[in-house]
Amino acid sequence: MPLTAEQSVSVAVPAARQRRPRRSSVRHGQASCADYGCTRAECRQAALRARRRRNQDHARGRSARVPPHAAARWAARLRERGMSAQDIADRAGLSVTLVRRVLRTPAQDPTVRDIARTSADAILGIPLPARRTPGAPGLTDSAEASRLLADLARAGWPATTLAQNLNVNARTIAEVRDKRPRLHLDLALRIRRLHRHLISLDPADYGIHPTTIARTRAAAARRTAATTV
Repeated sequence: MPLTAEQSVSVAVPAARQRRPRRSSVRHGQASCADYGCTRAECRQAALRARRRRNQDHARGRSARVPPHAAARWAARLRERGMSAQDIADRAGLSVTLVRRVLRTPAQDPTVRDIARTSADAILGIPLPARRTPGAPGLTDSAEASRLLADLARAGWPATTLAQNLNVNARTIAEVRDKRPRLHLDLALRIRRLHRHLISLDPADYGIHPTTIARTRAAAARRTAATTV
């Protein structure tokens, strides 16, 4: 008796788990998460949806893989409008590693590796955000912004709240705080203004749950301890 699609995914789990990169950025709810061995329902369902799309494309005579150039051009436009590679990955439901590879695609190079049609469609389906006119163009060192974000974390302000105020993704906050060497000067200035506004305020007075405040402060203390060892 032939296997159902769901059974096929389950059978592939042990071998797929061995292929997962050590520092994979794939998240729950993505088809590739199930391919790497995750058994959560949301990941299995995403894998089944992706398989159905591939089967539909095959039935229509459409290739499952396409050149990445169109997706690369659109991703570059999204980045020009202020979206980071992580922002694009989150919106498209893809790994940030794949998005960064697409962004590095040389124009009109016929030798680059094709990408899955579903991945290209996911990137091309992201609407272009409203253009932000930066008050200060260019890049700058992240040292000051990292220090200010760490200061706000020690005060109990979670990354999600800071991200909402700065109109960026929470992962961008974590990257600037912990590892990104440079950032847009406009974002650095907005972080400076936000720090000046929030640092003397109590997060609890602005609807932040005490448990979230305590968790944020504890995580900030652990990061501080790790950097001083």
